[in-house]
This record gives sequence, structure tokens and C-alpha cells, in this order.
Amino acid sequence: MKIISFLFSFLFLSELIAQDTLLPMIFLDDIEISEENNGFSVEEFIEYVKKDTTFYMGFKNLRYYTHNFSSELNIFNKNDIAIGILRKSGLHFSNGKQAWIELDSIFDSGKIFKRNGDYKFYTPEAFDEVFFPSDTINVDLVISKSDDSDEDSQNLRDAKTVGFTIGTADVEQKKGGMSKRLAVFDVDMQKYYDYTIGEIIYNEKECYTFSIKNKENLSDKDIKKALIRNIVSYFDKENFNVIYREYKFVYNSWLISLDMDIKVKMDYVNNKHVPTDISYQGFWDVMFFKPERASFKLLNSNFIVN
Repeated sequence: MKIISFLFSFLFLSELIAQDTLLPMIFLDDIEISEENNGFSVEEFIEYVKKDTTFYMGFKNLRYYTHNFSSELNIFNKNDIAIGILRKSGLHFSNGKQAWIELDSIFDSGKIFKRNGDYKFYTPEAFDEVFFPSDTINVDLVISKSDDSDEDSQNLRDAKTVGFTIGTADVEQKKGGMSKRLAVFDVDMQKYYDYTIGEIIYNEKECYTFSIKNKENLSDKDIKKALIRNIVSYFDKENFNVIYREYKFVYNSWLISLDMDIKVKMDYVNNKHVPTDISYQGFWDVMFFKPERASFKLLNSNFIVN
């Protein structure tokens, strides 16, 4: 089950970083990008996207700063009927060096826990690992390629490795062909995607949009090679911070089938960039385990940021 936790972690913590490749063909959606109009070229825009650390930094801030949280997780059967619900609310407390969770309330109904208190399903366990650590964890605001905390599980360390080094030889050796197909800018993957730059007003902020979507009319064989089916990012024009991102991730093999949709809304608290609204809708089916369908919603508020 390591692969499930790895994918949850990757999708929430990853960046659009890839090795140097040929520049893919970029579509401009009712927008003109030029040095004269924007202060950068299309090529430079793509480099900003590929080297962005703001999305990951937002999740570093989420662990670093004290805040309130409330979450709801629903488990569904194969007919999409809810069979279990789990709600949590509380305080994520941080002293700037360590962080821990203090639960105010927890509510469950239906098939969530076993009699011994363990989860009946793996999905809530995976989300606990990403967002609700059971033990005290070390926190900081340093980003580096070797940003591997001893407090993180191997799953989270793998996720960070892939997030920083998609398409490199080290990742290929560790993760085989899957990581290669996560490298959406890699020259071998460009034939599966359309890349589009546009504009939008989001939360009263002027933003650039950047979308990566499967090309139309791909064969069934080709579309299976594109594990990331869709990524949409909104970049704040004032500072190029990612303030919205959504993913669609699909993977099918004889061993595992996945279909995940994730949306992350970001905002500013005293000029600190944090995720405020995170949602997940997904399905996975791994050989020798029962399939799981679930939705998850996490709201973060009342950040204490000096």
C-alpha cells in the first residue's frame, strides 16, 4: 500500500519541476505574452512554472504556522452510496520548531473503524499521514533538494524526491516507469499534452493561468501513458505565487487502478501563502485489497502568522 500514500503525498506536495527539455508548443488563450507587455517571454514563463516552489512552500507554511482545521472524509461503496463518514476539527499547533495536532472533536458514522480502533480503510490512514500526524513532527521553512526530515515516513520522502527531481535517473531507478510519466514537460511526454497560457480574475486577484491537458483524439494506448490527465494552475500576477491548482490523475495496470481529482485553494495571511481549502475525490483498486472510493475536504483557518 506504499504506492497509495506516495501518490497522495506527491499530489499535495509536488511541483511542476522537470529536467531540461525541448520547449513544448504553447497555446495562448486570448493573451499576448512578450517582454514588452509582461516583462518576460513565453519561454521564461514556462521556466517560472517548471521551477516554481510556491505551491510546495505553501504546504511548508501549513505545517509551520498554528491554525485551526476542520475536515470531512466520506467512504462510498461501488454504487457511490456513502457507507462511512469521519469528521475532525482541532488545532494544528506549531512553536516554530515542532508541530502537533490537538483534536477538539471527532465524529464518525458507519464503517470507518474496526473494533480495535484501527481504520477499516486505507484512505483515511493516508490522509492522516499527510495532514494529521499522530506524533510531534519537526517543522521549518527551508526548501532544498535534500529536504528530508527524519520525522517523515519513506512515503513522504519519496514524494518530495519526485516533486523536486521528476524525470531524473535517480527517480527512474526508484520508481520505474511511473515517475517518467509524471514528468509532464519531458520531451517524451510532450506528444500527449496541450499546454495553454491564459488569464483569469480569481478571488479578486489578476492571475495567469497555465493548463496541461491531454491532447484530443489520443488512442487508448497513448492516453494510458499519460498518468496526469489534467493540471490547471493560477499564478498571482503580482508575485507569481500559485493560488489555485487542480489535478486529475489516472493510472491503470494489472496491479493497481487509480482515478483521483484534487483541488487546492491558496490565500495570504499576513503575506504568508497557505492552503485554505483542499478537496479530493478519488477511487483506487489494488490487487489483494478491497477497492476504495472516497471524498475528502479540509478547511484551514485562523492562522497565527507574525
